[in-house]
Amino acid sequence: MSRRRFHPTDAFVDESIRGQRYLMGCVLLEAHHLAEVRSTMTDIAVFERVHFNNESQRQKTRVLEAIATMPVSVLVVVFHRRQGLTEFAARAACLGAIVGRVQAGSVGRLVIESRDDDREDVRQLLRIRRPHPPLVFEHRQGSDEPMLWVADAVTWAVGAGGRWREAVDAVVENTIELRP
Repeated sequence: MSRRRFHPTDAFVDESIRGQRYLMGCVLLEAHHLAEVRSTMTDIAVFERVHFNNESQRQKTRVLEAIATMPVSVLVVVFHRRQGLTEFAARAACLGAIVGRVQAGSVGRLVIESRDDDREDVRQLLRIRRPHPPLVFEHRQGSDEPMLWVADAVTWAVGAGGRWREAVDAVVENTIELRP
């Protein structure tokens, strides 16, 4: 029996920092699944949003079990920082890898969780984004976009390793390790 082809249209990105590892997760999905996944995440949230730094162990397990059944695919980029490399360098490298993969897959929309100052991201994205296929991008607040909660959860789980990483194996399509 053949599986239906997966043609993601949207990508949602968040990061996690674990010691010298800077992780960036990119959740890919088809637009017709956006409402369903957003609704699931909103329903499962204990507070206003899901944010893995603030969740109990039980809630983390519950959220990851739900994510494992979602119609998403996740790319995780791990930048292994060494002495002298800043978080900004790690973020730029991870964004570069993600934009390359997203454009190679003809994904048309990229949403990145906003930080206090998104100007450096915008400069980086304008520099690395190719003209074709078209890719529009925007920054959104995590509290406003449940798809970013999925990226946060999966990226956290990959960074945590062990049973947490295993809980998201079903949706993590690829992990790219960057060692400068």
